[in-house]
Amino acid sequence: MSHLFSPDLRAHYDAMWDRAWPDVARGDVECDRHLAGGLDPRRGLTLIARPGPALAARFEAVQDALIAADPHQYRQPRTDLHMTVLSLFTVTDDYGPHLDRRADYAAAARAATADLPAFDIDFEGITISRGAVLARGFPRDGTLERLRARLRDALRARGLDGTLDQRYRLVTAHSTLLRFVQPPVEPARLARALAELRDVRLGSLRVDSLQLVINDWYMSSAAVEPVATFTL
Repeated sequence: MSHLFSPDLRAHYDAMWDRAWPDVARGDVECDRHLAGGLDPRRGLTLIARPGPALAARFEAVQDALIAADPHQYRQPRTDLHMTVLSLFTVTDDYGPHLDRRADYAAAARAATADLPAFDIDFEGITISRGAVLARGFPRDGTLERLRARLRDALRARGLDGTLDQRYRLVTAHSTLLRFVQPPVEPARLARALAELRDVRLGSLRVDSLQLVINDWYMSSAAVEPVATFTL
């Protein structure tokens, strides 16, 4: 499928792959220390969309293939699968002052989503970083980009943009499928599985509902607390 709104996004995913591939293919991965150490105590506030059952099942098929190649990595549970619209504040140990203003954050999200139409994201294949494997999402139109811009403006208007885009400015529409927690036992086997899945068709996400949630870095169901739901 052609995505008129995302030629740069395809190049972005390709660049991610090209940067990480030489290291990952030889087993030089970035192991997640928080996952290795147990529950993540940090919290953030995030606007997310959840995949429907059919798309989640396709995500799980990719995970099955990757875990067959390396069973020691962390697969994102089905309950935790999501696509991030925007992190309103990035996960941190010092989250209390932010959560004291959760009503203001919710008001910003409500303003940004008002009168916004539902939209679709097509998921095609995977990309990688040294720390994770991601399903590549491609919005069919500019609604997601417009929503993010409106949300940034609404947060800024309420003085809530102090930690916005702190790590990086989010431009993708990905869903994290797997995280590395130890070096691959058989790097070549994992590399073959990754290469075979790079362009697999996965399905579409119809974004007609968004959730504002308190979360840890992994969107773990044990940590997620719903704050508000917005219907598009």
